[in-house]
Amino acid sequence: MKIAVPSSANGGLDDTIAPVFARAPVFTIIEVENGEIKDVKTIQNPAVNAPSGAGAMAVQMLINEGIDTVIVPQFGPNALGAIQAAGIRVYTFQPGTQIKEAVESVIKGAPQTAQPQVTAPAYGPAYGFGYGWGRGRGWGRGGGRGGRGWGARLGYCPWTGTPNRRTLRWLYGWW
Repeated sequence: MKIAVPSSANGGLDDTIAPVFARAPVFTIIEVENGEIKDVKTIQNPAVNAPSGAGAMAVQMLINEGIDTVIVPQFGPNALGAIQAAGIRVYTFQPGTQIKEAVESVIKGAPQTAQPQVTAPAYGPAYGFGYGWGRGRGWGRGGGRGGRGWGARLGYCPWTGTPNRRTLRWLYGWW
């Protein structure tokens, strides 16, 4: 069994579990055979400073290492989806727990935590009237997606939203 644990500082069995998974600076990799710890190594996390997709990057690195079990405090949605797709077992412990204690409790048969299902986002196609994204003054053409809308027909610029000369002349008698 190969266990990966996000570590707070430098990694190793004496370190503690980091409060986050994907942005942990180091992962401690523990190899267990016949209920005994055989090998311990640390790996720098390449996804620490990633602008986005850090969870998927961290999971891919662990898959490349041959990890089959992960001890974590919590997951983000991207990391959780990637972990579930890879079939990796998940054990949840509080952040700040010593890594050696967590690994020993997993070896002794701690219950595996239930993995929540990844659901689809709660947004979808929108219908109805909306004001758009600033491309006109008035009713956009549905769902808040902009469009020229009624504002362009009333003499407003569809790109800047300012009234044109025809509208100013009609409203205020200006030329």
